[in-house]
Amino acid sequence: MKDTEKIEIIIHGRGGQGAVTACEIIAEAAYLSGNFVDVHAYPSFGAERRGAPVQAYAKLSRKDTIWDRAQIEKPNILIIFDETVLNQEITSSLKQGGIFIINSEKDPEFFVEKYKLSSDSQIVVADISKLALEKNLTIDGNPVINTPILGLLSKALPDLNLDNLKKVILKRLGEKVGMLNYELIEEGYNLAKIR
Repeated sequence: MKDTEKIEIIIHGRGGQGAVTACEIIAEAAYLSGNFVDVHAYPSFGAERRGAPVQAYAKLSRKDTIWDRAQIEKPNILIIFDETVLNQEITSSLKQGGIFIINSEKDPEFFVEKYKLSSDSQIVVADISKLALEKNLTIDGNPVINTPILGLLSKALPDLNLDNLKKVILKRLGEKVGMLNYELIEEGYNLAKIR
Protein backbone atom coordinates (compact mmCIF):
# COMPACT_ATOMS: atom_id res chain seq x y z
CA MET A 1 0.00 0.00 0.00
CA LYS A 2 3.00 2.30 0.42
CA ASP A 3 3.16 2.91 -3.33
CA THR A 4 -0.60 3.32 -3.76
CA GLU A 5 -1.31 7.00 -4.52
CA LYS A 6 -4.97 6.90 -3.51
CA ILE A 7 -6.27 4.55 -0.81
CA GLU A 8 -10.00 3.96 -0.61
CA ILE A 9 -11.54 2.42 2.49
CA ILE A 10 -15.04 1.11 3.17
CA ILE A 11 -16.27 0.23 6.65
CA HIS A 12 -19.26 -2.11 6.82
CA GLY A 13 -21.13 -2.32 10.08
CA ARG A 14 -24.47 -1.65 11.67
CA GLY A 15 -26.06 1.66 12.63
CA GLY A 16 -24.85 2.79 16.04
CA GLN A 17 -21.46 1.03 15.86
CA GLY A 18 -19.58 4.21 14.97
CA ALA A 19 -18.47 3.49 11.41
CA VAL A 20 -18.63 7.18 10.46
CA THR A 21 -16.62 8.21 13.52
CA ALA A 22 -14.01 5.55 12.71
CA CYS A 23 -13.64 6.89 9.15
CA GLU A 24 -13.21 10.42 10.49
CA ILE A 25 -10.50 9.21 12.89
CA ILE A 26 -8.76 7.33 10.05
CA ALA A 27 -8.77 10.43 7.82
CA GLU A 28 -7.49 12.73 10.57
CA ALA A 29 -4.73 10.35 11.68
CA ALA A 30 -3.69 9.76 8.06
CA TYR A 31 -3.42 13.50 7.48
CA LEU A 32 -1.35 13.91 10.67
CA SER A 33 1.09 11.32 9.32
CA GLY A 34 2.26 13.79 6.67
CA ASN A 35 2.02 11.01 4.05
CA PHE A 36 -1.27 12.23 2.58
CA VAL A 37 -2.02 15.64 1.04
CA ASP A 38 -5.80 15.23 1.12
CA VAL A 39 -8.24 13.04 3.03
CA HIS A 40 -12.03 12.64 3.07
CA ALA A 41 -14.42 10.74 5.33
CA TYR A 42 -18.18 10.49 4.83
CA PRO A 43 -21.14 8.18 5.49
CA SER A 44 -23.09 6.10 3.02
CA PHE A 45 -26.01 7.68 1.28
CA GLY A 46 -29.60 6.96 2.35
CA ALA A 47 -31.45 6.48 5.61
CA GLU A 48 -29.63 5.00 8.58
CA ARG A 49 -31.03 3.59 11.79
CA ARG A 50 -29.57 1.73 14.75
CA GLY A 51 -28.90 -1.88 13.81
CA ALA A 52 -29.37 -1.48 10.05
CA PRO A 53 -26.41 -2.27 7.77
CA VAL A 54 -24.38 0.89 7.09
CA GLN A 55 -21.23 1.89 5.27
CA ALA A 56 -18.78 4.70 5.75
CA TYR A 57 -16.02 5.76 3.39
CA ALA A 58 -12.54 7.23 3.66
CA LYS A 59 -10.35 8.37 0.81
CA LEU A 60 -6.66 9.13 1.36
CA SER A 61 -4.55 10.72 -1.38
CA ARG A 62 -0.75 10.93 -1.28
CA LYS A 63 -0.39 13.44 -4.15
CA ASP A 64 -3.62 14.99 -5.42
CA THR A 65 -6.67 16.80 -4.14
CA ILE A 66 -9.71 14.55 -3.82
CA TRP A 67 -12.59 16.08 -5.72
CA ASP A 68 -15.21 13.35 -5.73
CA ARG A 69 -17.43 12.13 -2.91
CA ALA A 70 -18.93 9.24 -4.83
CA GLN A 71 -19.46 5.92 -3.16
CA ILE A 72 -16.44 3.65 -3.39
CA GLU A 73 -17.00 0.61 -5.59
CA LYS A 74 -13.61 -1.16 -5.38
CA PRO A 75 -11.85 -0.36 -2.08
CA ASN A 76 -8.20 -1.01 -1.30
CA ILE A 77 -9.24 -1.71 2.30
CA LEU A 78 -12.42 -3.34 3.63
CA ILE A 79 -13.13 -3.13 7.37
CA ILE A 80 -15.95 -5.29 8.70
CA PHE A 81 -17.27 -4.32 12.15
CA ASP A 82 -19.97 -6.98 12.26
CA GLU A 83 -19.57 -10.36 10.58
CA THR A 84 -23.35 -10.64 10.09
CA VAL A 85 -23.27 -7.97 7.36
CA LEU A 86 -20.56 -9.78 5.37
CA ASN A 87 -21.42 -11.48 2.08
CA GLN A 88 -19.73 -12.52 -1.15
CA GLU A 89 -20.66 -9.29 -2.91
CA ILE A 90 -18.83 -7.24 -0.27
CA THR A 91 -15.69 -9.39 -0.31
CA SER A 92 -15.66 -9.47 -4.12
CA SER A 93 -15.47 -5.67 -4.18
CA LEU A 94 -11.98 -5.67 -2.59
CA LYS A 95 -9.26 -4.64 -5.06
CA GLN A 96 -6.59 -7.15 -6.00
CA GLY A 97 -3.89 -7.09 -3.31
CA GLY A 98 -6.18 -5.25 -0.90
CA ILE A 99 -6.48 -5.43 2.87
CA PHE A 100 -9.43 -7.20 4.51
CA ILE A 101 -9.95 -6.45 8.22
CA ILE A 102 -12.66 -8.09 10.31
CA ASN A 103 -13.86 -8.23 13.90
CA SER A 104 -14.17 -12.00 14.42
CA GLU A 105 -12.97 -14.88 16.57
CA LYS A 106 -12.28 -16.93 13.42
CA ASP A 107 -8.90 -17.40 11.77
CA PRO A 108 -7.92 -15.55 8.57
CA GLU A 109 -8.00 -18.80 6.56
CA PHE A 110 -11.74 -19.15 7.24
CA PHE A 111 -12.41 -15.94 5.29
CA VAL A 112 -9.97 -16.86 2.52
CA GLU A 113 -11.76 -20.17 1.96
CA LYS A 114 -15.39 -19.09 2.50
CA TYR A 115 -15.21 -15.85 0.49
CA LYS A 116 -12.54 -16.81 -2.05
CA LEU A 117 -10.26 -13.89 -1.15
CA SER A 118 -7.29 -13.63 -3.49
CA SER A 119 -3.96 -15.04 -2.37
CA ASP A 120 -2.31 -11.61 -2.53
CA SER A 121 -4.89 -10.02 -0.20
CA GLN A 122 -3.82 -9.31 3.35
CA ILE A 123 -6.33 -10.65 5.91
CA VAL A 124 -6.30 -9.16 9.42
CA VAL A 125 -8.54 -10.63 12.12
CA ALA A 126 -9.08 -10.12 15.87
CA ASP A 127 -12.03 -10.56 18.21
CA ILE A 128 -12.48 -6.88 19.00
CA SER A 129 -15.97 -7.39 20.48
CA LYS A 130 -14.58 -9.78 23.10
CA LEU A 131 -11.70 -7.40 23.86
CA ALA A 132 -14.08 -4.45 24.35
CA LEU A 133 -16.37 -6.49 26.62
CA GLU A 134 -13.43 -7.73 28.72
CA LYS A 135 -12.18 -4.15 29.20
CA ASN A 136 -15.69 -2.79 29.81
CA LEU A 137 -15.62 -0.49 26.79
CA THR A 138 -19.35 -0.63 26.16
CA ILE A 139 -22.35 1.59 25.50
CA ASP A 140 -25.67 0.23 26.77
CA GLY A 141 -24.01 -3.18 27.16
CA ASN A 142 -22.82 -3.30 23.53
CA PRO A 143 -19.08 -3.49 22.83
CA VAL A 144 -17.49 -0.37 21.37
CA ILE A 145 -15.41 -1.62 18.45
CA ASN A 146 -14.98 1.38 16.20
CA THR A 147 -11.83 2.62 17.93
CA PRO A 148 -10.16 -0.68 18.95
CA ILE A 149 -10.44 -2.09 15.41
CA LEU A 150 -8.22 0.78 14.24
CA GLY A 151 -5.31 -1.10 15.83
CA LEU A 152 -5.79 -3.78 13.18
CA LEU A 153 -5.76 -1.14 10.45
CA SER A 154 -2.58 0.39 11.90
CA LYS A 155 -0.91 -3.03 11.80
CA ALA A 156 -1.79 -3.46 8.11
CA LEU A 157 -1.28 0.17 7.04
CA PRO A 158 1.82 1.57 8.81
CA ASP A 159 1.03 5.07 7.47
CA LEU A 160 -1.71 5.11 10.08
CA ASN A 161 0.64 4.84 13.04
CA LEU A 162 -0.41 4.40 16.64
CA ASP A 163 0.98 7.78 17.76
CA ASN A 164 -1.25 9.69 15.37
CA LEU A 165 -4.26 7.59 16.32
CA LYS A 166 -3.56 8.40 19.96
CA LYS A 167 -3.44 12.16 19.25
CA VAL A 168 -6.78 12.06 17.43
CA ILE A 169 -8.48 9.86 20.03
CA LEU A 170 -7.35 12.01 22.97
CA LYS A 171 -8.43 15.20 21.18
CA ARG A 172 -11.87 13.78 20.39
CA LEU A 173 -12.60 11.87 23.60
CA GLY A 174 -10.58 13.59 26.32
CA GLU A 175 -7.90 12.09 28.54
CA LYS A 176 -9.81 9.45 30.54
CA VAL A 177 -12.09 7.93 27.87
CA GLY A 178 -9.46 8.58 25.19
CA MET A 179 -6.79 6.58 27.03
CA LEU A 180 -9.13 3.61 27.53
CA ASN A 181 -9.92 3.63 23.81
CA TYR A 182 -6.26 4.02 22.90
CA GLU A 183 -5.20 1.13 25.16
CA LEU A 184 -7.66 -1.07 23.29
CA ILE A 185 -6.31 0.15 19.95
CA GLU A 186 -2.87 -1.03 21.10
CA GLU A 187 -4.29 -4.36 22.29
CA GLY A 188 -6.09 -4.83 18.98
CA TYR A 189 -2.80 -4.10 17.21
CA ASN A 190 -1.09 -6.80 19.29
CA LEU A 191 -3.93 -9.36 18.92
CA ALA A 192 -4.17 -9.05 15.14
CA LYS A 193 -3.87 -12.34 13.27
CA ILE A 194 -2.51 -11.66 9.81
CA ARG A 195 -2.35 -13.74 6.66
